[in-house]
Amino acid sequence: MTRTRGVRTVLAALAVAGALAATTAWAPAGHGHPGRAASFACSGREDITYGGLHLLSSAPTPVTVDGVYHCTVAPGREVTATYHTEGTTGGECVLFAPNQSRETLRYRDGSTTVIAYRSGPSTRLAGVNTATLHGVVVAGRGKGATAEKTIQTLPAALPTDCALPGGLRHTTAFTHLSVEG
Repeated sequence: MTRTRGVRTVLAALAVAGALAATTAWAPAGHGHPGRAASFACSGREDITYGGLHLLSSAPTPVTVDGVYHCTVAPGREVTATYHTEGTTGGECVLFAPNQSRETLRYRDGSTTVIAYRSGPSTRLAGVNTATLHGVVVAGRGKGATAEKTIQTLPAALPTDCALPGGLRHTTAFTHLSVEG
């Protein structure tokens, strides 16, 4: 009977330890409390599809983004997240125009982070557009934290593509996401 009780105690302890590890494995050190905003940083690559950007149009244009982040959640600990973003931007190509978007990160364990972005400053230098988006984590991991995303699009199209009838439809970008809880 004592042996059975010992086995049950060990199994119960392992179950509790496993549950704790599952809820805190992604969180940075010192931030392993469920429901508490956490800080982490991610970098990645994304494919951006526009509804058609035109040089002289300021009409809202739909934008969808799909990419992969590699996130550092603690020294020496990384997690990978795929993400999808839906939003709108102004139609002009010269710089990134004011936009609104919602990005959902999906982690391997099935959990998510949802960020609502508003536009920020953007610049163009040597054909590379750099935009900074500011947002808030509205659901999932890091809820309540602030987010800042820097996007650098590569010069894959000519600047004159914006003036063509089809406009600019697709580009690739490198990104950096910082979430501060």
